[in-house]
Amino acid sequence: MGEFTIATLTDWFGGDAPEKPLALSQMAARAAVVYMIGLLLVRVGKSRFHGRPSAIDMVLGFMLGSLLSRAITGSASVSGTFIASAVLVSVHWVATAAACRSHSIGNLVKGHSKLVVQDGQLLRGAMLGSHISEHDIYEAMHLAANIDDLRLVKAAYKERSGQISIVLYPQPADKTTTGA
Repeated sequence: MGEFTIATLTDWFGGDAPEKPLALSQMAARAAVVYMIGLLLVRVGKSRFHGRPSAIDMVLGFMLGSLLSRAITGSASVSGTFIASAVLVSVHWVATAAACRSHSIGNLVKGHSKLVVQDGQLLRGAMLGSHISEHDIYEAMHLAANIDDLRLVKAAYKERSGQISIVLYPQPADKTTTGA
């Protein structure tokens, strides 16, 4: 195998900030490396893209996507892109760590839940303020609780993730008997 040099890296990846358009093979090589580094950054930053992301997670996702794509196409330097991405993930990590330790910071950066149904009654003002329609409530009832009767709902909340959670009244135990 030949000697591994900066010139070899430049041939493969097009250099840190290429002056001419990248070849397809260089973009492909950059895409593989940027993907791995982006995955590492998201894992280290403890983002919740795979679960129920909150607004702070979504903003990080959009910004990382925009930044990292520039490293792939060569429209920004690879080193600058990775430094900016690492800073974004670090700020996200600090903000979410602070949000875990302080309820008020959590409400500021992640939002808060809002009661939209109470004791089987739609709270129309809260729904309007949360941009939730009656159809949205029924959809959540169908999907989350497999019910279609609003009277069975003790409470429903628009959660920080934007989803609607349903709390049902306790149901009496099933008293069916089995014959012998």
